[in-house]
This record gives sequence, structure tokens and C-alpha cells, in this order.
Amino acid sequence: MANSQYEYVKREFEFDRRLPPSNWIVVRIDGCHFHRFSKLHAFEKPNDENALRLMDTCATAMLKKFPDIVFAYGVSDEYSFVFREETEFYHRRESKILSVCVSYFTSVYVMKWKKIFPNKELKEPPYFDARAVCYPNLKTIRDYLAWRQVDCHINNQYNTCFWMLVKSGKSEQEAQLSLKGTSSKDKNELLAQQFQMNYDEQLAMFRKGSSVYREKVIDDPIKRTRPILTVAHVDIIGSEFWQNHQHILREGKCRHEFMKQFDINHMLPPCNWVVVRINACQFNQFTTIRSFDKPNDAVALSLMNESASLMMEQYPDIAFGYGFGSEYSFVFHEKTELYRRQESLILSSCSSYFTSLYMKKWKKFFPHKELMPPPRFEAEALCCPKLKILCEYLSWRQAECHTGNQYNTCFWMLVKSGRSEKEAHETLKGTLSKDKNELLFQQFQMNYNNEPAMFRKGSCVFRQKVHGSDNGVTIERWDVKVDHVDIGAGFWRKHPWILGE
Repeated sequence: MANSQYEYVKREFEFDRRLPPSNWIVVRIDGCHFHRFSKLHAFEKPNDENALRLMDTCATAMLKKFPDIVFAYGVSDEYSFVFREETEFYHRRESKILSVCVSYFTSVYVMKWKKIFPNKELKEPPYFDARAVCYPNLKTIRDYLAWRQVDCHINNQYNTCFWMLVKSGKSEQEAQLSLKGTSSKDKNELLAQQFQMNYDEQLAMFRKGSSVYREKVIDDPIKRTRPILTVAHVDIIGSEFWQNHQHILREGKCRHEFMKQFDINHMLPPCNWVVVRINACQFNQFTTIRSFDKPNDAVALSLMNESASLMMEQYPDIAFGYGFGSEYSFVFHEKTELYRRQESLILSSCSSYFTSLYMKKWKKFFPHKELMPPPRFEAEALCCPKLKILCEYLSWRQAECHTGNQYNTCFWMLVKSGRSEKEAHETLKGTLSKDKNELLFQQFQMNYNNEPAMFRKGSCVFRQKVHGSDNGVTIERWDVKVDHVDIGAGFWRKHPWILGE
């Protein structure tokens, strides 16, 4: 990390919230605007078995990727992941846990879409938000899961009746009025009498949701047990399941009340500029597997920039974006009320949507490279109470871009010239910016300042007014622009509308 005059913004304004120790952590992931998404992709009503199988596939991948997840429960477009109470995943940092989980879940959802829906085009990028809930003991974690399964039953029974009525010719408003005030028994009778349907004979996946866990099986002939990932559609409200699977959670007495009092709802302070910084996880490994050019891959950076531009379209409250390498910072306007400024939902939805865009646009930029394993992005938030602090944050990131890129340029030129990576590191140890420029010029006849501005300065994404004509009538519109420039005081004077109050 560069030791610059702007670095104080990290120490003083970035959050490092850690979830309390000795608590079970539940990360609940929920689809954003999935009513519209399911309609756009013509999902079957009231339940689309393939859509649910896709969610189960994502959940199974989560348990495979993150060993500290001991159990998952999902219904419709929602999934809850239970981390063991002793987990030290990301040192229990809430923003890291939320953003990485929702990003990886989204990545798998996009990657597996064609397998589950071979004849359906993914028409828009799906994305999810997430929240973290902490439960102090086994009783409350059992009650939480019971609460979600009770919700599954209530919602599915209602939706089954609703869509049977609609399919029989009633309007949606008439169907809602028919069901108003009905009990569970009333709904079962309605289905039996009007549609000759026994609700209890519907698929267990629809009625009970999906539970994902590691089942212990015995290997013959050595009689050694090993865990196998299992998806089951069973009752988890009663005690029988837990008695038969005591290795998942220990026995506890169930009572599913007052679950929401454990929710953690950190609200970002009002009248502050909110910065969401998204960063790829294990990107060095990711770039090596996919043979990205070193020290910079222009195509990979262009993919990041297009994803950032589309983020601006999805979130009108983003006033500015700045990115380099594998990271992007998005500046939300100080008056934003996105998710009522609830930190977990802002971080998770941004991380998820960016991941979805990156996955969806991959083939456009890398038509001959497979995207396997799927990437994932983490996110964190900081708040800037003054414009001066926000501008210095962005200057800090650009200083990091310059320092990192200059070092990497020297490093990879030395490696390509025949030095080992260890020798290259030793050569650059303790060198100043001036020394690196001289090394590049003297050994490789390279003028660092002539390298592409995208590599040296990073990328700025912002809205700019453009003029056009429509049938001879002059019109104005705001287009998203990507530029590679210094973002010092001169830039802000030239573009006062970007961070205008």
C-alpha cells in the first residue's frame, strides 16, 4: 500500500464492523426485483421447479466453497446460510462476509443459468441483497430456521390458491379478494373443492423449501464416515430431523418467536457521501488461470469499466466511479436514500449486481476464454462528511493506482527479460518513483509517461450532458462517460455537476 498524504481517509472513515463472537451467523440472501425478473423470464407460477433447482445449485456451491457454512435453507428467491458459531471467516467482518457470499452466489447463478435453462436467454443480470443476523444459542438458530419454513408454507399455500384462481379465469384483484381473511384450512378446502387438488400432495420442494447440508455416509469396506452434500425437502420445524442429524446443530428446544430482534441494521449516517469499494477476491490467481496480460490486460480493464458504466445506469444515486486493477469505488450522492441507507443491503446488492454484470459481459470481451471457477467480489463502505474528504479519498485511490502500476510495470519487464520473480522483487526493493522511471528508460528504453493513461491513471466513470437531435429538434441527455485523467482540483473545477450539492 502506498504511504501517501491521502491515506488518512482509510484510517478515519472506513468501517470495520465485526460480528459478535460465539454467535451463529446467518447470511440471508434475497433476490432483488425478482417479481419482474421471473416475469421477464416466464417462470412458471406459482412455482418454477427449474428456477428453484438453480437456487439449490447455487446453495450447494456455497457449502462446497465455504466450509464454515454448516447448513442452508432456501425458499423461492431467498437462501439462508448458517455459519458455525466459532467461525473466523474474514475475521467476522460483516461487510466482507456479506459481499463475498452474495457475490459468489450471484456468480454461480449466472454461470449455471444455461445448464438449468438451456433454451432461455438471460435477458437481464440478476442480483441479490444480503443481511447478517446473529443468534446467540442453538435454540434461537433452530427457531430462526423454523420461522423461515413456516413462512415458506404460508406463502406457498397462498400463492398456490392465488394462481389456481387466476388460471381459472379470475382477475388478480378478484383472486386476492377471494383469499382475504382465509385460514390455512380454508385454503386447503378451496383447492380440494374447486380444483380437486390435495395441497399435501404437491411437491415437497414447494411446500417445505430446500435444506442443504453435509450428510454423513459410511464407506465400505473400511467403515469410515465421510460428508456428502445433500439437498433435501423435509420438515425442519420439528425435532426429528435434528435428532437424526446431530452433527449439524446440537439438540435445542424450539420456539420460533421474536426472531427479527436479532437483525443487525447498521444505518449509514445521513448527509454523508457513501463510497462502496468493490474488489475482486484472489484476483492474482484468477488472472493467472485465465492468462491475463501482465502487468495490465486492457481487455480485462475494459470489462471492469463496462460493468461500472452499467452500475451507473442501475443506480441513479451513483454520482462517480473510479477504478483500477481489480477494484472499483462507487460514490453515492450524500442525499441517497437507497435501502434507507442500510449498510448491509447497499453493500450486498452492489457487490451482487457488479458480479452479475461481470459474468454476463465476460463472453463479449473474452469470447474464447472460459469463466471457471466463477469470480467473486467483496465490498466495503466508507462515509465522507465533506467534499474535501471525498476528493482526497479518490486522490488516495489514484495515488495507489500510480504506485502499484509503476511497480508492476518494472517488475514484469524484469521478469520478461529473464529475471526470476524473487530477483525482480530484490531489484525493486527500496526504489523511489524516480528510480523506477530511470530503470524502465535505461534497461528497456521505455518512457513510463507514454504508457496508456488507463494503466497509469485508472478509469473515471461519470455522467456528462450531450446534445443531439431528434427529427430536427435539439435534445439534451446525460450519457455515462469513461475517462482516464487526473482527478485533482482541476478535474472537479471542469466538472462541477458531478459532485454538485
